[in-house]
Amino acid sequence: VNAINLVDGLDGLAAGVVAIGASAFFVYAYLLSFEHDLVRATTASLISVVVVAVCVGFLPHNFHRARMFMGDSGSMLLGFLLATSLISLTGQIDPAALSSTGSDFLGAYLPLILPIAVMALPFLDLVMAYVRRTVAGKLWFEADKAHLHHRMMNLGHSHRNTVLLLWLWSAIVAYGMVGVGIWGQWWNYA
Repeated sequence: VNAINLVDGLDGLAAGVVAIGASAFFVYAYLLSFEHDLVRATTASLISVVVVAVCVGFLPHNFHRARMFMGDSGSMLLGFLLATSLISLTGQIDPAALSSTGSDFLGAYLPLILPIAVMALPFLDLVMAYVRRTVAGKLWFEADKAHLHHRMMNLGHSHRNTVLLLWLWSAIVAYGMVGVGIWGQWWNYA
């Protein structure tokens, strides 16, 4: 929850990152339910698609030169809904049942690795903030201007380019992990 709150430092960043992560997780949850004959309208897939819809609907009003802001309560709600979606799927699926053979590491542990991949950028920013503030002798909840998005803007990226690059990184990590999981399972069938 707090990872999404900390990444909400630029217009459109948190909503875009959450939309990308939730859509990647929705793709995986839907494909997983389809392959294993599970109910397709699981809690995870429903929450994920609702989070994507909320974020995509909010982005036109929140992208640079935002006319509307989500604030702490909005970012924490998005983080909570994304975490709920991730936990509800990983809690319902037996990882051993996902591997086609007993030694298929990726198939067995992808439901546990994917939430980390979906939250990679916000989680990385959260860990870096806590470590940075602790080493500096500050309290972990004291604000600073050294988040990943602030550093990119200090390097000369514009507001829009920073947001778009961070969206791209989020998409590469989240959809990359989904792709590895899908293609890894296809290789097992070949």
